Amino acid sequence: MVKLNDRMDYIRRAITARGDLDEAREALKEAEKNDAQAFQAAVNNGGWTADELKKIGLAAPEKMQRVQRRRKSTSTTGSAQEASVTTDSTSHSDA
Repeated sequence: MVKLNDRMDYIRRAITARGDLDEAREALKEAEKNDAQAFQAAVNNGGWTADELKKIGLAAPEKMQRVQRRRKSTSTTGSAQEASVTTDSTSHSDA
């Protein structure tokens, strides 16, 4: 049978490991934000294009790529919905 002190040692280690994991996640978020900002600065202020940076081995940050994909699909969907509404309102006025 495991003693109470031994059991408490296990939970202390688990709590410490979880705290370390949370800190690492926060550090990763900060590093990703800094990476995206530096990339954008190179494109917006440094005279580089995203394609030029990609050719020298510096692809757009993963987080930026996800946001750009989401924006493209949202704008395409929004346009399709607007066209649908226009068509619907036109067909009602003909009736």
